[in-house]
Formats: sequence, structure tokens, C-alpha cells
Amino acid sequence: MRTFVALDITDEVKKVSEEVISKLKRMGFKASWVSSENLHLTLFFLGDIDKEKVELLSEKLHKRLAGFPSFSFNVTEFGFFRFKHLPRVFFLKVEQNKILQTLYLEMRSEMKKMRISFDDKGNFVPHVTLGRLKYSPENWEELVKDIDIPKMIVPVDKVTIYSSTLTPTGPIYKWLYRVKFEGGLDRNE
Repeated sequence: MRTFVALDITDEVKKVSEEVISKLKRMGFKASWVSSENLHLTLFFLGDIDKEKVELLSEKLHKRLAGFPSFSFNVTEFGFFRFKHLPRVFFLKVEQNKILQTLYLEMRSEMKKMRISFDDKGNFVPHVTLGRLKYSPENWEELVKDIDIPKMIVPVDKVTIYSSTLTPTGPIYKWLYRVKFEGGLDRNE
């Protein structure tokens, strides 16, 4: 089962994301755009992993994160990752903070103990992906430099484990487990 661990975002961030994506489309960018119901902040992409291991992971994270403090992170601006001279991914930047980094490291440590492999590039760059680019207008840098978003605060009191089913019309995400910091593990049976 194709799986990832994420933080959910607010309706405000989803609304602003839709507005930014709409603006980018009008500018002529073509991409695999993320639908608003699929927007999130990915902590770990686990790839294909068996169901039993996902269940065990949820239980281990439940124990490890019990009592972890609720916190919030700020979504601050529009950004992009580039490859050579072209944008590859458009996203909303998430301001790194100590508690978010600690959460990431706690989970990373637990997954390493369990020998679960995950996409580990070594440095965690929190962001909300808007789309993976297929085509960019020639003057793309000039076009995107004025995209401005309001600073938004996203409260966090749980992590969510999702399955991702690829379809011709885009991925379908389904939450499997919600690990709450204040205790509690919800299962989506």
C-alpha cells in the first residue's frame, strides 16, 4: 500500500492554495495540480509498505507521541523548487520551527528503529505542494515574483497516516490512522 505521513492543513490554507493555483493556470503554467482536498504537509513518504507494518507504525507513533505538545506552524509565502533553470514544484512555504523539527526527528527516529524506509534526503524542508510542473512560460520568474499570500497559522495536535491510490485522474488519499498528541489513535476502518 502506497503510504505517507502528513500534517493536515486548515481550510484557509486550502482556499489560498486554490486561488494561487488558479492564478498560475491563468499565467499559462501547466502542472499536475494538487486538488484542495489532497493538500497537506508531508512529513514522510513511505512508498509501498504492507498493511501490518502501517498498523504497527501507528501504534509505535501513538506511544512515542503521547503527550507531545500541540503547536502551530506558519505558512508564509509562495515558493518553488527548480531544476536547472525551470521550476519543478510550486509550493507554499512553511516556516521551520523548533517543535515542528522535533516532531519530525522523533518520528524519524521511531521509523529508523522499525527499519521502515522512507524518502530521507537528510534535510527536512516543510512545505505544502501545489503542483509538479510540466510546462512553464518563458518569463516564468517574472510572472511568479508578485505572488503574495497572507501569513496563515496552522494548529497541529495530531499526525495522519494516509494511503495514496494512483488513478488516471490523480491520486486518491484516504486517511488510515490519526495519532493524537493528547492520546488516542483513530482508525479509519
